[in-house]
Amino acid sequence: MNASIGLAQSDRKVILRFAEPTIGALKNLVFRRYPNAEWATFARFGWRETDDSLVITLAALDPPSGHDLNNEVDHVSFDESYTLRIALHAEQHDLAVGVVHSHPEDILPRPSLIDDDMDGYFSQYFSDFAPDRPYVSLIFSLVEGQLTVSGRVYWRGDWISVSRVAAERAGIRCWAPNPKLSPPKLDRNRVSRLTSAFGIDAYKNLRSAWVSIVGAGGTGSAAIEVLARAGIGRLTIVDPDVITQSNLERVHGSEESHAANCVPKVIVARDMVHGIDSSIQVDAIQGRLPQSEVVDKLVNSTIALGCTDQQHSRLALSDIAFRYLVPSIDCGALLEGANGQVTGQIAQLVRFFADDPCVLCREMADPQRLAQELMSPEERKARINAAQRAQVSGENPDQYWRQERQLNTVGYLTTAIGSILAGYAIGLLTGRFEPPFKRLQMNLAAPLLDVTDNPQTKRVSCPCSAFAGWADQALADALINAPNHWGPAIDHSSQGDSSKA
Repeated sequence: MNASIGLAQSDRKVILRFAEPTIGALKNLVFRRYPNAEWATFARFGWRETDDSLVITLAALDPPSGHDLNNEVDHVSFDESYTLRIALHAEQHDLAVGVVHSHPEDILPRPSLIDDDMDGYFSQYFSDFAPDRPYVSLIFSLVEGQLTVSGRVYWRGDWISVSRVAAERAGIRCWAPNPKLSPPKLDRNRVSRLTSAFGIDAYKNLRSAWVSIVGAGGTGSAAIEVLARAGIGRLTIVDPDVITQSNLERVHGSEESHAANCVPKVIVARDMVHGIDSSIQVDAIQGRLPQSEVVDKLVNSTIALGCTDQQHSRLALSDIAFRYLVPSIDCGALLEGANGQVTGQIAQLVRFFADDPCVLCREMADPQRLAQELMSPEERKARINAAQRAQVSGENPDQYWRQERQLNTVGYLTTAIGSILAGYAIGLLTGRFEPPFKRLQMNLAAPLLDVTDNPQTKRVSCPCSAFAGWADQALADALINAPNHWGPAIDHSSQGDSSKA
């Protein structure tokens, strides 16, 4: 990095997130004059600050037209009218403004002196029109056939380099001026079957990946175990509940002592992971989506997995998928029966990518059940009492409180579905395959498993159609917010004696 723009010596990391279709359009645009000449575009970005990171999300492109860029020179040269048009537009929205340009093929995306001059000028210019917002500068290049990007962000008076890139599908390598230490190593003999099938590069991708799992029950604990044995680098595990006797039939890693001592599920999962591989970093968060502390972890993750039957968690997961561009897959399991016979062993896997319809568009959330899940204990008690009085007097009790049917499931079914979910996560992280469905449902008790896919579409009026990549700048249009009566999430990431927690 040239001395004219000095990078801040800060522990804060900048995470850059991309998703289709915007990243595909961006690549086509900046590589328009490839392989020998550069091209560029202005772009808009969402962002979220956490305690130790700044997450930047690509929200939209403002491509050049006509004579906005000088086509007579090989480097990028902006016409002032293009710059002014973008600056005036920035006064009409809340997103950050930035520049994305290409370097010629096999030239590292290292900023040149011309790039330094451009960024120094634009960072000050746009601050007059869009104050208190980051300025983002990205450089793309094909280096030895690998799509590579570097970036730096001007924020609160400092330049900070992009340290990590998370792309929904496309494999994009992050070039940084001061690369961080490599992820912890794992004896390849332990994952020899995986590497023989997927290759060493896939193993390295897993070792560098960060997966968040929302729900550490039957499906979640199975997914966690599969990912830990595959050599994942970091896991964030989120669940509000403790182990009970009924969990022992389904939850991987659970023991009688955990139920006797009401040990949080996240502690059981954490210790199971460290028993498999002590080098895996585990965030064990006893909490719920969309609590702020939990969202901070998920937006830093490579991907997220939903393993809960709570509708507010599923709704929040789909919200994070499109606003923060975190690719997510949700799962569910259900047993059905009649006359003493099992008639259905239902599994569902739902893909939530940035361009997929959300939970509301898919009509996967029941408004009354959602409201009941978010009620305070006091309101819940009052409504149940009102429903009981209504039933005694012959009124419809459901107008006050609707008793939800307990979903029946068993350990072998949750283990199978959680393992399949983890498998799709591994395929996505390694780039070897991706979920070939949008909303997959199957019945393991039916002939040929009765597999169906339901590729639903977005509603034009839904926030998921308008605010992909808007991050915190679309908080007012979030699908769900954490109620005030929820206490703070509890971080159990440090290891202790789980049998007595």
